[in-house]
Amino acid sequence: MKEPTIFALIALITVCLLMAFAGLFLLARFSTLFKNTIRNELLRKNVAAWLIIFCISSAMLPMGGGFFYLLGKFGWLHFILAHLASITVTTIVVYNITRSVAESPTLKRLSFVKHMSLILFSLIITTVIVNIPFSYYIYEGQVQYLKYAVINSIYLGAATGLVYAVISYLDIERKRKFHEKELELSRMRELKSKAELDALQSKVNPHFLYNALNSIADLSITDGKKGRRMTIALADLFRYSINYNNSNYSTIRDEIEMTEVYLQIEKIRFEDKLNYSLQVEEGLDHFLVPRFLLQPLVENAVKHGLKATGQMTDIKLIVGKNSAGLKIEIFDTGPSFPDELNPGYGVKSVYDKMDLLFHDHYEIHFTNSPEKKVSIFINKLIKDESVI
Repeated sequence: MKEPTIFALIALITVCLLMAFAGLFLLARFSTLFKNTIRNELLRKNVAAWLIIFCISSAMLPMGGGFFYLLGKFGWLHFILAHLASITVTTIVVYNITRSVAESPTLKRLSFVKHMSLILFSLIITTVIVNIPFSYYIYEGQVQYLKYAVINSIYLGAATGLVYAVISYLDIERKRKFHEKELELSRMRELKSKAELDALQSKVNPHFLYNALNSIADLSITDGKKGRRMTIALADLFRYSINYNNSNYSTIRDEIEMTEVYLQIEKIRFEDKLNYSLQVEEGLDHFLVPRFLLQPLVENAVKHGLKATGQMTDIKLIVGKNSAGLKIEIFDTGPSFPDELNPGYGVKSVYDKMDLLFHDHYEIHFTNSPEKKVSIFINKLIKDESVI
């Protein structure tokens, strides 16, 4: 075979560089290659590996020393067929042995450096073992070309292994930074939700507080015993609002107790004009709901019933269980809900707490017939772990 021209060499170098870049590009995207076209994962990986080995080994062919010798001896067709056969054997043997090392659960427990060193060693050894017999056959035992084949095999295995190690390290770093960012965002969302819940739980209706303190002041003169009872009840309500446990949830039992404390205060103020009853289905005491879920709704019933009309108001609170979860109903005999409900602070705080703690797992309905009531359906049951 005559010596190649300068233009042929430039073209060959250009093609080799393009093949090298293509091989590195495909190697970086190995995990996603043919993902949508080949369903069998092992077959997909082998096809992707074959393509990457084809690109990288083709880029390195002129470095083997025997490239022009083989081309002159066998011609382009037989040379290409021999090259494809070599790539196929390399994929079946080298890739699959190296893959077993890379994916071994036992070896993955090693440090990153040790694991990558084993992969690099496997690549070099298997590449040499496969290429030497193949090169011996096609070069007919000529030592000068076998030396090139050994050096080329070591270089090919080492280069591929180092590139794989760098890509793996960068992928691990990317995942680590992604997880750190996710944790930070999750922490920020949690802090934001906690701040919002703390703000919602720390506010007691100032009008209720003002009226309660005025009533205590009056009762301290006219009826000291009632004034004392009302003061103790108000202290209990505020103790509950302080939230010593720093929890966003409360058991149904505690919520019912605090709602009853509130109703006791209003009962002392309005005496016979307010009647109430509280019913809880057996076995539901230790399920969790947002803190101060019930009291704002009961206060809303008192405000728009008794306080607005001055007439006797009956309030009934029922907590039960249906097929989907909890069902809480608050009935009152006050004026009907308007067609377009414009929730005040208390009702809005209930929506806000449910959005934060039971997002997409609750419903709230305001109905006027056959009875006026507020219904809360919670489709996510959470039980107090301390009693499980």
